[in-house]
Amino acid sequence: MTGDRYGRFRLAGLTAALALTFIASGSAPAAAKKKVPPEYARIEIPEVPDDDIFGFTAPTGLGDAGELGLASEYDGRPRKRDGSYSAVSAKYELGYTLSDTWWIGGSAFGSRHRIRDVTGLDDVSTTAFDGLSLEIAHRLVTRSVTNPVAVTLAAEPRWATRDGTSGLRADAYGVDFKFFTDAVVVPERIFWAANLTWMPQRAQDAGDRSIWLKTSSTVASTAVTFQLSPQLFVGAEARHLASFDRGWIGDRLGYAVYVGPTLLWKIASKIAVNLTWQPQVGGHSVAGPDLRYDLDNYERAQFRAKLSVGLN
Repeated sequence: MTGDRYGRFRLAGLTAALALTFIASGSAPAAAKKKVPPEYARIEIPEVPDDDIFGFTAPTGLGDAGELGLASEYDGRPRKRDGSYSAVSAKYELGYTLSDTWWIGGSAFGSRHRIRDVTGLDDVSTTAFDGLSLEIAHRLVTRSVTNPVAVTLAAEPRWATRDGTSGLRADAYGVDFKFFTDAVVVPERIFWAANLTWMPQRAQDAGDRSIWLKTSSTVASTAVTFQLSPQLFVGAEARHLASFDRGWIGDRLGYAVYVGPTLLWKIASKIAVNLTWQPQVGGHSVAGPDLRYDLDNYERAQFRAKLSVGLN
């Protein structure tokens, strides 16, 4: 019961945060017109790099107006409680920065599942097309001399064709609502970020596609990274993932906590590689209440490898 109340509290808090920031956006332009005191006019404001320096956690930067970029991202999820299990989701994204505060991108997805002798899952070995998405992001709060924290909101509607756990054919429709914030801790040395994401979804039951299910999930993450050189960033990230049995506020099915190192290597001025490996360090599943981890809804580890390329 405590876990259920905690899940409802997190969802309610996330929803309230998104609502408040959308409401606040109406007054953002007016705030931007305020006069800057003369003594602040020549002060350079430190910024968090726009690259994926935090692992799974995203920064608030959207790039410079007119920038066109391509990203190839692979998210892996190995190991269940028994048998042999591996799943990889591939995302190919083309993004364009409309202005300093608006970004839009379209993505195509693929998936790869190899499952053998895992309790509750069919044995499969399949590679498949896994749908499309469209994402739009708006930088709501920019950094200033008196405000070190930036905020960006994003929404990403998605159509999927595969069940993410079993790899079986199952259509799904959902939206990822995202809240990003970050700050400069030490200019050109240490950076911090946090993300909140709520993902309601309506999907076919992979076992019986005539049945449609409404579920939701949340992700809360925080990360810190250190700039060792202009080309190299290393850090650490912690994420809390939770799943629920309804599209809105429902009973929590389980949660998992992942912690691990992150790395960004800027191969060239417009080419960067982002890597992270994160084992599950804690979790709980309703289906396995006496077991240490949640390996019913999640995996023993998760990793990301992402290549980003600027096209202009």
